[in-house]
Amino acid sequence: MARLGEMIRCGGAVADRQIIPNAVTAAITEAPEGYPKRVRFPAAPPSAPANLSYHDFWWILNDPYGSFMASGIHGQRLFISPQLETVIVHYGSQVMSPVAPAAPLVPAFLQIGAHLQRTS
Repeated sequence: MARLGEMIRCGGAVADRQIIPNAVTAAITEAPEGYPKRVRFPAAPPSAPANLSYHDFWWILNDPYGSFMASGIHGQRLFISPQLETVIVHYGSQVMSPVAPAAPLVPAFLQIGAHLQRTS
C-alpha cells in the first residue's frame, strides 16, 4: 500500500518510469463538475467547517500541502501529501460507533509530514 501511495504522490511514476498516466493521478485532486467543492467529514460535528472535498473515494484536504486521503470503513487510511513528500498508511480493523469522537488522524498525519520535512 505504501508503494502505491508513493507512486500516486509522484504523479504515477516510479523512478523515471511512468506507470499510471499523470492525468489519472491528477484527477484525484480535481473535483469533477457537479461535485461539491467543500464538504464536512461525516463524523464531524455540525458546527465544523466544510473544508474538505470528496469524489471517487478520495477526500481532498484542501490544505496548503495538496494532501488527499482514502478512508476505509474500518479505520484504514491512505494519506498522501505531495508537497510534504509524505505517504502514511494507517491500518485499521475497528468499527467505530457513530457517537464516538473520531481520532484526530489528519492533523497528526500533517504534523508528522511537517516534522519530517523540518528534519530532512
